[in-house]
Amino acid sequence: MCRHCPYGWANVRGEGAGASGSSPAQVRAVRSGDAVETSRLVRRIMDGTYYDEEDSLDHVVTSSDEPDESHASSQQLPTSVKGGGGRAGGTLTAKNVPYTRNGDTGVSQLFTGERRSKDDILFEAMGTVDELCSIVGIVYAEIKPIEACGEGVNFGELPHQLLDVMSRLFDVGSHIARPTLSTLPSDKSKKDRFNALHVDVLEQWIDNMTEQLPELTSFILPTGGVASAQLHLARTVCRRAERRIVPIIQDENGSLDPAAYSYINRLSDYLFTAARYVNYCEGKDEVQYKKENAGLGVSSSSIEGRERVVMKLK
Repeated sequence: MCRHCPYGWANVRGEGAGASGSSPAQVRAVRSGDAVETSRLVRRIMDGTYYDEEDSLDHVVTSSDEPDESHASSQQLPTSVKGGGGRAGGTLTAKNVPYTRNGDTGVSQLFTGERRSKDDILFEAMGTVDELCSIVGIVYAEIKPIEACGEGVNFGELPHQLLDVMSRLFDVGSHIARPTLSTLPSDKSKKDRFNALHVDVLEQWIDNMTEQLPELTSFILPTGGVASAQLHLARTVCRRAERRIVPIIQDENGSLDPAAYSYINRLSDYLFTAARYVNYCEGKDEVQYKKENAGLGVSSSSIEGRERVVMKLK
């Protein structure tokens, strides 16, 4: 069963509807878009009755042989029948569901069709990139309502940039899930590569934000507003994603596009600059790191008495 496209199969038994000698009971192909007949066909495949001698697509396995007239017009699947998952539908819906049950044994599938353990370096990298993308989404959800409510905060192009970053992280994840760059034919390599121009765009965004900020002369603490602190968190996860990708480059025979790695490397710099920029837009202060004085004790009173350098961004 192909989980990607359950409609209009060409390889189901009885293909060739309308041919001489074929009866309705023998024709098992379904018309493209016919969700009801497709879901029935999928259920017969999953419950092992597809190859029975007496075949009828009109038969639906339920807990009772009598049809439930109250649900006669509904396309909801019977609760006693489990769909195949994914595009085959779920237990209570014929629509595409996010679970497939194929990973219950601790393995998952790459875009190439290869199955590997879920703790494989490729899935570690993909998971970290996915985590990073979700944190960027939190930042976007934090700053967009502030700007939309007209509270005097203008984040410029940052919300649009964050949307683009999330999309590019999806691209990076797909490149990690398809480690075939080293074996691509020369005429297809360019098409399937990560576009290096995205790295240049990040550098331009960094330059534009940096131009508006005071010169950075010291380490800064990840403080300020919530969005800024989340961007600092995203920066650290981005560095972890970079560390997860390095073994892929070394152990997978160079199959990962170097431009995808460069994007992750540059993205951490972008997220750091964006964290400063958000504080700048919100009028927050920037707190600099202060080195511990030699011979200073660590009592609570001495810690509270340390002077902190606060940089006004505006």
